[in-house]
Amino acid sequence: MADSKEITLPIGEGIKLTEEHMKFEKKVKTVSEEKYVPHVIEPSFGIGRIVYCIFEHCFKVRAQDAQRTYFDFPISVAPVKCSILPLMSQAMFTPKCRLLKQLLTKSNLSSKTDDSGVSIGKKYARTDEQGIPYAFTVDHITLEDGSITMREMDTMRQIRIQLTEAP
Repeated sequence: MADSKEITLPIGEGIKLTEEHMKFEKKVKTVSEEKYVPHVIEPSFGIGRIVYCIFEHCFKVRAQDAQRTYFDFPISVAPVKCSILPLMSQAMFTPKCRLLKQLLTKSNLSSKTDDSGVSIGKKYARTDEQGIPYAFTVDHITLEDGSITMREMDTMRQIRIQLTEAP
């Protein structure tokens, strides 16, 4: 090994390093590894975070009206699949609503009946806010020919189908 080494700094000065400034040694060091398996695993990822992410991902605002917000759950994730909405809160619609509820229950489709005294538009808005993908309206025509109005939440499109075809 040389007795000294000259190093030039960026500012133009030179430094001379001698043996008293540095020392080199060769050593062999043995490192042993200690493996540890924890007996308690506490993950920080819980169901609350999953549910929050689903809510945040599915929250939407209608383009026509910023005040109309709704949840756009995929049908497989929606807690309630259908809502049953009598046009008015009158006793004459109750038997058809019960029949529709029974048909949906037999088909393992969760449903909710909104027989409050508000207008059908407010019932649709409530259904949308809760993220219920389909709404079935029982009205006067249902009493005559057994057909109901089916409304799809995403497009707000409505069609008439037979009550027995609802499931």
